[in-house]
Amino acid sequence: MFVTSSGSNVFRINIFDLSNPSSPGVIGTVDFSSTFGAPSAMLALSSVGVDPLGRFGVASLIPANNTGTAGQVGFFNLATGAVIGTANVGFHPDSLTFSTDGSRLVVVNEGEFNPASSTNAPGSISVFDLSGINSGNLASLPSLSATTRDFSSGNLAAGVSLSGLRNPGIAPVGTSGTFINTVPDFTQAANIQFEGMEPEFATIVGNNVYVSLQENNAIAQYNLLSNQWTAVDQLQKIIQLVDASDQDGGVSVNDSVKGIPMPDTVASYTVGGTTYIVTANEGDARGDDRDISRFGDTSGNDDMDPILDTNYPTDASGIRANTELGRLNVSRIDGDTDADGKIDEINMLGTRSFSIWAKTDSGLTLAYDSGAFFEQYIRDNDLVGFMDGRSDDKGPEPEGLTLGVIDGRTFLFVGMERTNGIFMFDVTDPNAPVFVDYIRVEDGSNTPMRPEGFAFVSAADSPTGENLLIVGFEGDGTNVGAERVAIFSVIPEPQTYALIGVGMVLLCRKLRRRRQAPVA
Repeated sequence: MFVTSSGSNVFRINIFDLSNPSSPGVIGTVDFSSTFGAPSAMLALSSVGVDPLGRFGVASLIPANNTGTAGQVGFFNLATGAVIGTANVGFHPDSLTFSTDGSRLVVVNEGEFNPASSTNAPGSISVFDLSGINSGNLASLPSLSATTRDFSSGNLAAGVSLSGLRNPGIAPVGTSGTFINTVPDFTQAANIQFEGMEPEFATIVGNNVYVSLQENNAIAQYNLLSNQWTAVDQLQKIIQLVDASDQDGGVSVNDSVKGIPMPDTVASYTVGGTTYIVTANEGDARGDDRDISRFGDTSGNDDMDPILDTNYPTDASGIRANTELGRLNVSRIDGDTDADGKIDEINMLGTRSFSIWAKTDSGLTLAYDSGAFFEQYIRDNDLVGFMDGRSDDKGPEPEGLTLGVIDGRTFLFVGMERTNGIFMFDVTDPNAPVFVDYIRVEDGSNTPMRPEGFAFVSAADSPTGENLLIVGFEGDGTNVGAERVAIFSVIPEPQTYALIGVGMVLLCRKLRRRRQAPVA
């Protein structure tokens, strides 16, 4: 098991012996701290991947100057942990995905806006052709040249356009001073910035790579044969019931708000010849928060009054009261339905749900959305895990997910970043998923550990002969020891399955196991 360890001038991968999942122990490390010179010149080791053919491992490496210096990937020997070398990719490499046959390595370069320097770098995808790599020539890995494609016009296939896409780049939002008081028109050339495209995660189906564009609320399709972006599909907004206030005297999930999915992690599977994309709809504001305000704000730089249509009150009363929707963080650049530059409908970032999208000839169609299920379930069944302090800002915040096949059925595992909870669904029928199980990992003090990375290990590949789910918790940066890894067995029970905690670096606690009818 390979786990990233990043921060405090330490950028390495810890290698664990997983032969006994109940008691994993570190057996080696891979150190990339000097990749860009001094450790202080590196921002993060963001992801680790293992070649499905067992030839090597790889890490994505981000320099401190993330918008001025291109990122790199680092290759290492799986058996010894020895660093083989590095190769250049795009700006701010975020995630790594191998094709199932090991012939391609796809690196998603987020190009994340840097608020400290007020600079943007173009998001992109970097693809390595690994077909000539074998166990005898691993030393040649650093000499591989990636095909890197951003979203500039020359990399878009015929008929593909960025027009109309949400794009919180520098031009439409600015970088300092008074916040914008007119909703940007993303069909205007000045606001269609390919540098403002921010890819997050990829999933590969055949020769097509599907990439989440979180800040842009879209899924892009990249063809590995033509090396072009062949589609950029904007995701529809979804009306949700949420608890929109942390000051309403309770935890009632009864506020109706339109949400922008803005997915983080994505995965894919195929049913009846149709490709389905599963998304964790976390939502994400720009690094300097210039694209959001509280709905009830009536003063300061982020005063909402000048940007709201006249159908909303001009003071923090009624719907804009703190006990109603006033505390909710909403977008300043979405919701203009009549092109007058004013917000006619408020939009929250993220939908506090997961969605399943069907890929059709005309784009992506919403097949299923889990609605208020996550927030409502935690409120009804695990009130200790319910964090009312997050009600005004993305709630439980679904972020990481993965799929696994057990006994011919497809299961989804999705983590709640803010509440430490992990949900399990049977998504064999993409139009009618069934809730299977829920577990919250905690240390007795409800420390925010934040599940981030997910990996499913099938029974055939497991050291125990049982299906395993491995979850990496990133912590919140303040509670020392909150960063950890949990290992679960996925155990068949009569007519169902259950997540059972079997091992954890530090701690794991088993919680209730339930099953419910298909989620409405």
